[in-house]
Amino acid sequence: MEVHVRSARLTDLDSAVRMLAHVGVGLEQRNDVDYLRNLLFVPSATIVVAERERRVVGVGVLAIRPSVRSGPFVGIVDELGVEQAPTLDAAERRRVADDIVEHLATSARNKGCTRVEVTEPLASAEPSLWKRLGFASRGRTLGRSID
Repeated sequence: MEVHVRSARLTDLDSAVRMLAHVGVGLEQRNDVDYLRNLLFVPSATIVVAERERRVVGVGVLAIRPSVRSGPFVGIVDELGVEQAPTLDAAERRRVADDIVEHLATSARNKGCTRVEVTEPLASAEPSLWKRLGFASRGRTLGRSID
């Protein structure tokens, strides 16, 4: 089955928060839906979902911050979650995660970023994912150039 990554909609947020809480990446309370809802309308943030058969199977959140060292702006992957249910095998989960990160990197590039970084706890959560996508250690963060 094909997985499609797209910008999140208001109707995706309940599923996204449930999935992020389920996979243990930080969002756990009901007011987190409100937080994500607000981010949908902030130009310096991007929320994407991976969809399979009209069901959310992955989510990613990117925040953009100014940077003196790396260029005018840097994109930070704040949240990344992929469904752990048996509907996706390990190879499909890897592909979904890769597609979400690549979609976030494209969004960051389109918004003027020169780098994408990931910080703890995501940086240590899936080291093979980040290495596979070209991220390298840079102090306390992992990052890659997107010029």
